Amino acid sequence: MRHRRTGFILCTILAAYFLLSPAYALLNYSEYASAAPHFLRYVVIPGSLALLFLLAGVLARPKLAMAVGIYGLSALLGLFLFEALLTFRSVPVRLSMLGQLDENERQALEQKGYVVAAFTLNQLNRMSNVDSLPQAVLSGFPKTEVVLCAPDNNAITYRSDRFGFNNPDEVYDRGTIDAMLLGDSFVEGFCLPPGDDIASHLRLDRLVATAAGIRGNGPLVELATLGRFGPILRPDHVLMVFFEGNDWENLENELHMPWLRAALDLDANYGSPSDAGDSLHRARTAMGQRNKEPVTVMDLLTKTELLRNFAALQQTLTRLGLVLPKATPEIPQFRKILHRAKSITNSWGGTFTLVYVPRVDRFMGALSSRAAFDPLRTLVLDSAVAEGIEVIDLVPPLEAHPEPEKMYAADSHFNRDGAAFAADIIAKRLAGPQISKAASVMH
Repeated sequence: MRHRRTGFILCTILAAYFLLSPAYALLNYSEYASAAPHFLRYVVIPGSLALLFLLAGVLARPKLAMAVGIYGLSALLGLFLFEALLTFRSVPVRLSMLGQLDENERQALEQKGYVVAAFTLNQLNRMSNVDSLPQAVLSGFPKTEVVLCAPDNNAITYRSDRFGFNNPDEVYDRGTIDAMLLGDSFVEGFCLPPGDDIASHLRLDRLVATAAGIRGNGPLVELATLGRFGPILRPDHVLMVFFEGNDWENLENELHMPWLRAALDLDANYGSPSDAGDSLHRARTAMGQRNKEPVTVMDLLTKTELLRNFAALQQTLTRLGLVLPKATPEIPQFRKILHRAKSITNSWGGTFTLVYVPRVDRFMGALSSRAAFDPLRTLVLDSAVAEGIEVIDLVPPLEAHPEPEKMYAADSHFNRDGAAFAADIIAKRLAGPQISKAASVMH
């Protein structure tokens, strides 16, 4: 009787754990259960395992049920111990990404005018109570020392240019701008020392290149950024750097902001840097107050999905290649964004190009199926094909690299080698004959 009860309890615990995945997937149906591969991976497989463990606890012989429970929980515990190790190792990286500094270092930087806390443009606009596109903050703080991250309490910073982007200000005094990069943290050069970001490597290739990217940007913010700063800079080439990891989700969120949706209008007023002066001042004041609050481990628990990912064994399963990206919903506005961006760029005779950057997960895991990441890629590149927009797809060259994962840092952004690798491909394509069309890249 004791064996029966023990075996039932152990198997029920296992069944309950495996039922968490179907429950979460069904509650978030559009992201984790709407597509057949996701339904199979997150509902059918774990649900079947839960049923098998429950049946073992109820129907199997007492000693067999107890053995199944013991061995199953032992294996699960081993996975959680490995996940705990990976999580422990990731905590300093995550705190660095949030800009954690000790009190003395933080105060010293604040006295020099550094923007210590990490920020996104959406956060700055919320702080400023922006409700119209012309007054929106579409760049960082001009001529300010900006903290990118703080590994081992050593801040990596850059001094922003006259517009608030990560460029040496003198780049605007060199005449015609060859290339303007739109994007998020990959363009901003997240956690890379000055000179190691993509735009800096392009400048080493004797291109006059500017980076107009801020962490957290999505395609709609990037369109608005182009609408405001493009006519001022009039670059020969505009390149929108699309990151496979979160740009589609960022776009979904951006479309819920009425003032930002106005960027899609044919007669959109994108405003000028001076129009956003008051909003930028309010954001700077709010950031000053926020900088007084130190970054702690509690921020990881409240501002990230650390606990959820731990419970889901996210890092362990990623290394095994058993994690699928979220399902890709249709967003027809993306094609409209590309159309408007191309039209704006063509207005001064420039060319518009899409650069597709894959996430590092695509290259991880012995069991990984890289095809699982292609629905989004296909959707994005097909949109470019439909609009006749040129594409630089970094997936094929990275797949051809013997160790593509080594092009990424621990925080999943490009490291110095990755930024140089991307810049080299971009420079060669810009310097060659007409950039190949998206269709030729895909096939």
